[in-house]
Amino acid sequence: MRQVLIFAVLISVSWAQDAPHAVSSSVLDSLKLPGEIASTSGNLSSYEKGNVVADTYVEQKAVISSAWNETLTITPYVSAEFVLDTSGYNWNNKVSPSFGLKINKHLPAGIISAGVGYMYENRFRNAEGFQPASGRTDFLTDWFGWNNMAEKANRFPGSTWGIIGHFSPVEKGNLIERSYLQQGYVLHRFGAIAVVPFAEATVGHDSKRYDWENIAIVGTGVKAGLPAGKMYTEIGAGYLRETRLISDRTSQGLKVFVNIWSGWSLFGRK
Repeated sequence: MRQVLIFAVLISVSWAQDAPHAVSSSVLDSLKLPGEIASTSGNLSSYEKGNVVADTYVEQKAVISSAWNETLTITPYVSAEFVLDTSGYNWNNKVSPSFGLKINKHLPAGIISAGVGYMYENRFRNAEGFQPASGRTDFLTDWFGWNNMAEKANRFPGSTWGIIGHFSPVEKGNLIERSYLQQGYVLHRFGAIAVVPFAEATVGHDSKRYDWENIAIVGTGVKAGLPAGKMYTEIGAGYLRETRLISDRTSQGLKVFVNIWSGWSLFGRK
């Protein structure tokens, strides 16, 4: 779930506006400390019948260097994730604090980041026998979005993301890849609320052939998105068809989800 939540944060950032500066006209104006907290919850997998997942991720960064008109940045970070589900799957019940360093290339329609870090991971409901572990992480991520639905003239909002790397110390040495694509259509607006039917697809693979990492999902649904300052809330429902590629099993069903994101920037001028 971690990679999904990270990019939920990135997608939601496109709705946000810069927060007021905590300190003005001081030495702290040159310091930038952006951060965010995101949560997603619901029955998010048609394969895991009846399972409700709650996933919360928080990250604090510091921009210590920038170049090329701030399109290239270096950001140390600290983060933590807490995941809990109702069925007790090991990959959905864990706590994983982390810290590290990212190099980010900001593009007109998205961002590409490469990072290294150190993580402690504890899967506390674990029938498969995974022991708590810590170790180095490395990852390459990208996110691109188009037709931001916060702008009322846009009717076809969409986004895509991908991640590849070693970012689970419990699955030591496992190279994990996942990518996602969503295309929506703004059907109607009720003030700031946008009602958006959408289609989506997710594919995932890993080098150790764990069943939960090797997936192919297609789906469609409708969501209502509400931006409110530095907070964004999304409520939706959809229909999924999910295939676990290792076990060669396919399931389908309804999903209901709630996503909440909030961000901040402690110091620094816009």
